[in-house]
Amino acid sequence: MALLASVWKYKRKLREQKPCPNLTALHREHFVSPGMNGFLIVEANGGLNQQRSAICNAVAVAGLLNAILVIPQFEFHNVWKDPSEFGDIYDEDHFISTLDGYVKVVKELPEALMERHNYNVSNITNIRVQAWAPVSYYLGVVSPILQKEGVIRIAPFANRLAMSVPPHIQFLRCLTNYKALKFSSTISALAKKLVYRMIEKSSATDGKYIAVHLRFEEDMVAFSCCVYDGGQEEKLEMDSVREKGWRGKFKRKDRIILPDLNRVDGKCPLTPLEVGMMLRGMGFDNSTSIYLASGKIYHADRYLAPLIKMFPNLYTKESLATPDELAPFMGYSSQLAALDYTVCLISEVFVTTQGGNFPHFLMGHRRFLYDGHAKTIIPDKRKLVVLLDDVSISWKAFKDLMEDMLSESDRKGIMVPRVRKINRKTSVYTYPLPECRCLQQSLANQIDHNLDILDNSNGTKS
Repeated sequence: MALLASVWKYKRKLREQKPCPNLTALHREHFVSPGMNGFLIVEANGGLNQQRSAICNAVAVAGLLNAILVIPQFEFHNVWKDPSEFGDIYDEDHFISTLDGYVKVVKELPEALMERHNYNVSNITNIRVQAWAPVSYYLGVVSPILQKEGVIRIAPFANRLAMSVPPHIQFLRCLTNYKALKFSSTISALAKKLVYRMIEKSSATDGKYIAVHLRFEEDMVAFSCCVYDGGQEEKLEMDSVREKGWRGKFKRKDRIILPDLNRVDGKCPLTPLEVGMMLRGMGFDNSTSIYLASGKIYHADRYLAPLIKMFPNLYTKESLATPDELAPFMGYSSQLAALDYTVCLISEVFVTTQGGNFPHFLMGHRRFLYDGHAKTIIPDKRKLVVLLDDVSISWKAFKDLMEDMLSESDRKGIMVPRVRKINRKTSVYTYPLPECRCLQQSLANQIDHNLDILDNSNGTKS
């Protein structure tokens, strides 16, 4: 039985909340003259969603410092190797206009400031901010420098702002993530086509499909230091990838690599076969349509075949799009990830297999869109690998335990009240409610939680 329509037993129980503030009053109290104190330049690092986190935090910091934000720059990374700039991934004009009245955003520094620094951004004072820096640090240390210099840089800039910030600054994070960050027209156009084609392929299940984020790319397998086929060829290949991507990081004397312990601890990326076994055990039959979100699968011809055999209705962006449609995006990992992000956002069920920024942002976005329910399968990997390695377990026993795991994942997918002490694990990007509830309400009339999401939420459903 395909469980796409009936898997979710638990429903989100919305609690009585304080009334949302009047946005006009919010403007008058906190955002009267945005940008009075100078210009802020940040350099976002990482992949698509780490950069997304940096952008949201940059807007929040600009609001906190009452600074004018220059469109964030993206650092080129030797692993992702993506030279994309902000405007290649997001709609710059939409970003600027959406934030207008809250945070002033410009595409570049004024000519006078550039001339003062010999037209070299690296000459501008760069402040090295520690990770998760509190509001007090920005107001006490960074703000005086900004007011003195008129322009500052913060690079690198990723998780450089604490999660605990004043409500009006948290609102800026919500506004940026769910309204201002709209994918570029080229990404949105192809993303819409992929979503509709996926829905058409899923006619047997009323257009509903599962999206699986499979982290079984070569670099992920190498970084995990896990062993799969155990052969000498794999070892030499992985040693080469690690040295190329991370130089001597994995050869340091103080670094102890224990592949078996990594697997027992649930730190190894699940193989396509293991993902297929889990889903079949949870009750999803071979008529279920699956969208596979991933980079280039490690030895795909060998490892992907078992999953395709179990789920013949399996699709990827490469199989849904024509070579000509995908050609403009090839070589741009973040733009390809944006296509995957969109198709996963609209899926009935999202399956995360390895963690990371991509699933965390998706879970939060889906919670935001679906009234607090993430509708995500997060397997207990420690328990799962023990069961997968047990050659004596019966299929019935495995299936029963998988259905229990599915039910527990569903229960945890419900948005629960946030603890008073906010830490990294209670990221507003993963758990957007209640902080983003007022923005959610303001968009409620625009979004029907179905295909209109592509037009109104994030440049992502039409």
